[in-house]
Amino acid sequence: MKLSETKIELLAPAGRWEALTAVIDAGADAVYIGGKRFNMRLHRSDFNFTDEQIVEAVRYVHSKNAKLYITVNNLLCNDEINAAGHFLNFLSEIQVDAIIVQDLGVLNLIRKMGIPTPVHISTMMNIHNIESALTLKDLGISRIVTSRDISLDQVKEIQEKAGIEVEYFVHGDLCVCQSGQCYASGVLFSKSANRGECMKPCRWHYTLVESVSGQPIGDLPSGHLLAMKDMCLLRHIPDLIHAGVCSFKIEGRMRHADFLKEVVGIYRKAIDTYLDNPAAYYLNSTEYEQLYNHRVREFTTSMAFTPASASLVDISGSREPLFLSRAAKETSLSKEDIYTDPFEFQIKEDTEKEEIINFQTAHSDIRHPLLSVKISSMNALKSALDEGADRIYISGEVSPLKKEFWTKASYREACKRVHDAGKTIGIGTPRITTSREMADMAWLFEQAASSGIDYVLVHNLGAIRLAKKFGLNILGDYSLNVLNVQAFNLLEELEVSGVTAALECSYKHLKQLSYKAPLPVECVVHGPVPGMILEHCIPAMVTSKSHKKDHCRQVCQYMGYALRDEREEVRPIENDQYCRTHLLLARDICVLPYLHSFVQTGTKVLRIEAQYYNDSLVKTLVSMYHKYLSIYAEHPGISLPIQESEWDILTENSPRGFNLGGYAQDITHSKSTAEVMKSIRQ
Repeated sequence: MKLSETKIELLAPAGRWEALTAVIDAGADAVYIGGKRFNMRLHRSDFNFTDEQIVEAVRYVHSKNAKLYITVNNLLCNDEINAAGHFLNFLSEIQVDAIIVQDLGVLNLIRKMGIPTPVHISTMMNIHNIESALTLKDLGISRIVTSRDISLDQVKEIQEKAGIEVEYFVHGDLCVCQSGQCYASGVLFSKSANRGECMKPCRWHYTLVESVSGQPIGDLPSGHLLAMKDMCLLRHIPDLIHAGVCSFKIEGRMRHADFLKEVVGIYRKAIDTYLDNPAAYYLNSTEYEQLYNHRVREFTTSMAFTPASASLVDISGSREPLFLSRAAKETSLSKEDIYTDPFEFQIKEDTEKEEIINFQTAHSDIRHPLLSVKISSMNALKSALDEGADRIYISGEVSPLKKEFWTKASYREACKRVHDAGKTIGIGTPRITTSREMADMAWLFEQAASSGIDYVLVHNLGAIRLAKKFGLNILGDYSLNVLNVQAFNLLEELEVSGVTAALECSYKHLKQLSYKAPLPVECVVHGPVPGMILEHCIPAMVTSKSHKKDHCRQVCQYMGYALRDEREEVRPIENDQYCRTHLLLARDICVLPYLHSFVQTGTKVLRIEAQYYNDSLVKTLVSMYHKYLSIYAEHPGISLPIQESEWDILTENSPRGFNLGGYAQDITHSKSTAEVMKSIRQ
């Protein structure tokens, strides 16, 4: 790379007209804005641009020799796709310079409509490996915004080996959760982090506690244990340029014009000064102090140069500009709820009944969904098979605390046991697979191919691409965040043979997918909800300020940990083999009392996520779900409530209470923030 020929784009946000003009005046090469729908900043109706304002913005920005990018970057359901298509056509006609996209369905819609506008992939798609970037390049993508949870070295590797433009966040607000993988707000409040309405439970006050008792551990500090500081990479302009980053992205579409003008101006000067004479460059301390003195939160370089560590968070919470919510009680599914209103999900509208009849006529096996079970041990596998599971998945994450470990021999044994029982088996993969993990996945897929494994269950586009090289039968898991049929169409094109609905999928949208999708739909009917997946280990950060590249004493292997909020809700922590934290919600999904209604959706596979359960509970769960599925298969149309004695056994033996997860919510028709705050106070 010749620095004399390098052109770096400074990309600034704007939520209002005055911010748009301010950042252009300050030296932004491009500006990204959103319309009134379909974007990731929807908390305030007075932010974002009307269609008329977008037309004027294109004229204004182009008159200044700059570019205008439009965010169409939240997850969409089927009901929204047509309207999104009209908006995309409009953007193409007025000649915006790029469209920023998260949803696989929106990406496919753009391709099928033949829209020529360049597409940039949002950080919300969580691109963290070369294979994902290559897949997107094959699909016609010109630029990706990489995950904010990978290092600059990894960014450089992706850019060089995929040969695609790479954009990177350099300043502003950060999420502690992996991008696109936070389901806490959507499931808790029906206000999804994947749709620009996050209520930020990561900013709550927490105490690290023992997972079973819920009691604090020693004198460890409590506080805002997940509250990330703000990104600031002003001191690292040369590193960013040498990593091949072509666009420096500033976060802040809800910041005011004066704030953004100052930030953009300082970065503009630093970039230009470096490119004017790289050999003599140093950062002007006055300008850095100016930026520092007007910061919102404390600054961090996040994971650009070092692994996730305690320095990423400010547990004091003293500089939090706004707490959108406080600790909240999660809804519960009690015996009273079940027997007072036993069939909440029954289809009531005649038109919907007609749809079901037509669908059942076309799909004669509608009444016979398969029961799949995700397990983490051989004993759990045996129990699941004995009690009637049709499909087994071996979990992609293993628990160091439980001393779980799989070998070549155990994979072969598992495969033989399942096939001898006349059932099928799949191997799961980790939700996050960076270059290191992708090398491990190549080994895993080789074992899957040689041992006769029926499926691999994958979470990202890169894992799909790698699995295809081994000729494996690929199933897409819930981390792909599929809510619309267009996304199914794209995954079918990528040779995926089945897809798990997103964890934020409502019952209504599950029906739509099952009726209309070209691939078999699977859904989770029982198990814990991974509200967040974090790149770092919370126990290590709190107890010893260490991290996975440090001299960590493996505190996660001695006891179970959880986070307790100010409403005494306990959210368990599960650490995996890659030292990532899976923060579960305080209630597990349980649809057993409403299983008949889920059979009616036409969903082909119903899954129990049992990888965190003990063997005895796996046996109990599979037995109960298999029993009622068998009854519904033999007696179509029957509505049989779960026996009270069975419910008592289930609740007594489960580690947490229950609710209906995202099925009882609808993130596409969310409550107002005021309504949510009222419910929290109650």
